[in-house]
Amino acid sequence: MENERKDEVQELYDRCNRISKYADWLFLINIVISFILIFDFKYRDILIIISLILTIIYVVLVNINEIYFNNLAENERRKSLLKESFDVNTTLRETNKYYNNEAEPSIKKLGLNCYESAFFTKRVVDKMLPRNIIKIVIFTIIYIVLMMKLENMDLLLVITQTLFSAEIIFSFIKLCYYKFQLDKVCNEFQNIFLIIGLKNKDVNVLILDATMDYECLKNYCKISTSSKIFFDNNKKWSKDWQKLLSKIRKKSERDNNE
Repeated sequence: MENERKDEVQELYDRCNRISKYADWLFLINIVISFILIFDFKYRDILIIISLILTIIYVVLVNINEIYFNNLAENERRKSLLKESFDVNTTLRETNKYYNNEAEPSIKKLGLNCYESAFFTKRVVDKMLPRNIIKIVIFTIIYIVLMMKLENMDLLLVITQTLFSAEIIFSFIKLCYYKFQLDKVCNEFQNIFLIIGLKNKDVNVLILDATMDYECLKNYCKISTSSKIFFDNNKKWSKDWQKLLSKIRKKSERDNNE
């Protein structure tokens, strides 16, 4: 039915999340192996080789996910954003009522749709960041323990590459950057819709500028946000979004009456 909510782009994000989970499992297995390597046993060299292979597979999975699968999902989401903002078929993947506003097809609707996307993404990232901080702290503690226990510097180097590969550190730094830039983008949209108002002569340019800021940010960071966090909190966050939409409508009505 036409009024049913449909989002065929989500399956692309689900695939990204699955690959991320596989990579996380590989990383956890490597941590277990790192602890086992503290002890001296017959097949230790074989386990070291396994650890190196798992590290390589982990890095390959993460990069393929970012470069190809995440990029594919984001491209389709951009097309669906244009489709639902201007009522123009830009993708074969069906989406309907993915965004929660009743604005007519226009630049205004593009801005509201993008604001909604940034609003929910920011909420998800806000919850992802503390978990990642805890993960980095745990890895640091593990590394310190291993460093104190191991006398073999070659083995310590292998474990260092496992626990603190450039990929892991850079991913955490990107997540922090993503969080602060999302705050900035949401403030841009808030300023447009709740302070400047839609009657401003430059509003279309400002909406396009904020939209491009958000899309460029996602394209640069290529971070797969947690679908589980989103769906677990969607009901509460949707209520918050509706309250924000109500304020935007009231602001628009006041501007029209002036």
